[in-house]
Amino acid sequence: MQTIDNNARSSSQGYGQTSSSSSKSNRNQTVTPQAIGALFQLPDYNGGNKNPLQSIFNLIQQLIAQLRQNCGNASNTTEYRSIDGTGNNKKNPEWGSANRSDLRKTVPQDSSREPGGTTEQRLPNPRDVSNAVVAQDGNTANSKGLSDLFWMWGQFLDHDITLTPTSADPADYANIAIPAGDPYFDPNNSGTASLNFARSISTTDANGQSQQTNAITAFIDGSNVYGSDAAHADALRSHEGGKLLMSTGDMMPMENNQFIAGDERANENIGLTSMQTLWVREHNRLADELAQQHPRWSDEQIYQEARKTNVAEMQAITYNEFLPALLGDNALPRYTGYKADVNPEIDNAFATAAFRLGHSMLSSTLLRLDENGQEIPEGNVALRDAFFRPDKVQEAGIDPILRGAASQTAQAADPMIVDDVRNFLFGQPGEGGFDLAALNIQRGRDHGLAGYGDTREALGLTPVNSFDSNVWREGFGAKLASVYDSPADVDLWVAGLAEKPAGDSLFGETFTAILTDQFTRLRDGDRFFYQNQFSGQQLKDLNNLKLSDIIERNTDFDNVQENAFVASNSHLSVQPQAAIATTTTSSSQQSPVTQRSSSVVQSLGVNTNRSSMSDMSQQMMQSDKPLTAQQIRDLMQSVRNGFLG
Repeated sequence: MQTIDNNARSSSQGYGQTSSSSSKSNRNQTVTPQAIGALFQLPDYNGGNKNPLQSIFNLIQQLIAQLRQNCGNASNTTEYRSIDGTGNNKKNPEWGSANRSDLRKTVPQDSSREPGGTTEQRLPNPRDVSNAVVAQDGNTANSKGLSDLFWMWGQFLDHDITLTPTSADPADYANIAIPAGDPYFDPNNSGTASLNFARSISTTDANGQSQQTNAITAFIDGSNVYGSDAAHADALRSHEGGKLLMSTGDMMPMENNQFIAGDERANENIGLTSMQTLWVREHNRLADELAQQHPRWSDEQIYQEARKTNVAEMQAITYNEFLPALLGDNALPRYTGYKADVNPEIDNAFATAAFRLGHSMLSSTLLRLDENGQEIPEGNVALRDAFFRPDKVQEAGIDPILRGAASQTAQAADPMIVDDVRNFLFGQPGEGGFDLAALNIQRGRDHGLAGYGDTREALGLTPVNSFDSNVWREGFGAKLASVYDSPADVDLWVAGLAEKPAGDSLFGETFTAILTDQFTRLRDGDRFFYQNQFSGQQLKDLNNLKLSDIIERNTDFDNVQENAFVASNSHLSVQPQAAIATTTTSSSQQSPVTQRSSSVVQSLGVNTNRSSMSDMSQQMMQSDKPLTAQQIRDLMQSVRNGFLG
């Protein structure tokens, strides 16, 4: 392992390094007679104790405390996780590092389901499945009253652990045929329309099977903030005071009118951009705090210590706040320490199907609220207008976006997704667009994910042989039967979302099993997991940390609810009661708590103005305000890169 001089600026911190955290000022610290004499004058020294051994013990305690203070509480050789993930596991140093093939751990590979395969040829068209199963009429509300911050955190987390590159070669495309007469993508009934689909880059293993690559580190290590390679990580640093670069307004740095972050998808939508900005600010806040506490520390030392704590905070929020909301309390086995024989790498089924669950919870409007819960003068932002729009973040900052996300209840966790990402048009009908549901289905086939039947068998779950089974959410068995020949054939992403929730999980047995396996391995197989790195009061503080704490520390949003993942619905409380049922934020968007207290809504999930919401959605999707050329280019690039499928 590489040894780094913390007093010198380093631009090559990539490989499993052990960094020296001592500095010139605290080297050669000596215990002088004067220092020992001074200790006898300390108020906490019990020099009058009649027991001489106790007096010596007290002296030693005070001496250690003073030495720690002088040395900045840093050991001479502190090991930090590498930027590219290498060296985490000493026996298998490549485990979890960037540019590794995804695992096939929970779900078997079925190459016959890949584009052109024998099974794929008899499977229903992805757009047909989307229209029959995934189409959403009006608004829904998730059963736990979770806020938009919940799915924003899920996306932020996903961009820390998975990124599958796609091919730029048109010969590698597997475009999705559009059914003739599709009202959005083939309104002229040409029968020749299609959605572009770039296949994932893959390598061929020893068995002749295609295996996809994870381009970033698998660990929850803040790679979305810091990067997954040394050169990019270095470019994000100011090299002053251990801080990351920022631009005007305490925003992330910009290049070609786009924000620059550790992950290349930081501009994908304004909610994600706000979350990215929040954590860059938190790093710099920690760096300032450390610099003040330890004025003799070098830039390198402050950077590494701030990064270490920042990552620990991300992990703590994920495991103590996000996952209990997703999977239920105590869904994961109890943590018993680092396990060197656990491979943390990303399971293909997790990245390609199970952790795309958040797509079903996206809201069609991203609220932007002021400190009183009112819509800001610049207005809310329709989801379809929120992609690759850093200008929308700059014009009013991240505070209104985070306030809106904390207030609004996310859509239901089910197979349905809003039209903004299912019937997304690049202008008028027939001028192109994308369907996120169809892309997800095609991506699963591209990766050769096994069908629902083989998946449940591999997971040791009871077979599901009928669309009338009570395993399905109400009404979805019939919808699936309208396009698939048997339950065994159903594509994993669709089937996992269509299952009834298992226990306190948002999802059924299949997705719960895949998610539990992945997040357990990410924790147990990470030598630098926060509970294996921190102790005492620091560990206690981390275990009590909440996302609301991070928001309050780094924004002017100082009245965020304690659990930011549960919607406050503050934007509803400021509206006249009679107007609530007629606004675009319908009663079905309220959390269960607000619904029970509202006279407008009869019960959970009842939408009193479903038809008007549907009409408004149609009008929005067929707006006479087409996207700009730059937006179209950005979105097409996003589709090609697999960011949206």
